Amino acid sequence: MKVLIIEDEALSAQALERTLKALRPDWEVAGKTTSIEASLRFLAEHQDLDIIFSDIRLDDGLSFAIFDKVETKAAVVFVTGYDEYALRAFDYNCADYLMKPVQKADLEKALRHCEERFPRLTPSMLKDMSSDILQRKVNYRKRLMLEQGTRTLVTPVEEVSHIAADTGGTKVFLKDGTYGYVGGSLSQLEGELNPEHFTRVNRQFIVALDAIEAFDDLPAKRECALVLKKPYDKAEIHITIPKRKELTGLLY
Repeated sequence: MKVLIIEDEALSAQALERTLKALRPDWEVAGKTTSIEASLRFLAEHQDLDIIFSDIRLDDGLSFAIFDKVETKAAVVFVTGYDEYALRAFDYNCADYLMKPVQKADLEKALRHCEERFPRLTPSMLKDMSSDILQRKVNYRKRLMLEQGTRTLVTPVEEVSHIAADTGGTKVFLKDGTYGYVGGSLSQLEGELNPEHFTRVNRQFIVALDAIEAFDDLPAKRECALVLKKPYDKAEIHITIPKRKELTGLLY
């Protein structure tokens, strides 16, 4: 089997590849791409893929745009931290829909689906798989354990303004202006926080939707600044224009 991994988080892509090789050592990972544009170029040059593992939210938009522009006979397994795209995914030759963080047992099940090579999902298959996805729904974090020097603070996630990848670890900023450090990477936390309340805006930041104050246009026009509510209103976070459009939809 020849596989393509579409994932804009390097650690997530590496973890998926490691688990895949452990489960199917004879399969070939033909490539890894990180964007819509790079994926389109790769697919134009590689027509012999059997399976595509694809994140949904990429830095330059939703990966559905890839499959809108190119036809592929490969089975597609979507790997994401967001369950709201599940039904839409089945329009794209979807063999399975895995929630991050990906569990080994769930990946094994998805691989079996691909090996059975469903050419087309029937309504009964769609119903069964949708039910299975809902049963696998992530139990999102309600609290974080923040290290503040010699103190460990138990903090409800509702008190979080934003989370940043920092040289000292993963830094959590609270709405009262204080901060602390939490175990786990930004990618891990992305999959553990409810996407109805938190979103990854770029490689460095996860932001609480209710902490967003405004969007400021920048002279370059290729990106804009995300402005947070006080006391973080002076800290501009640069995001892409597609990400701004995505956030605008989430904020409705």
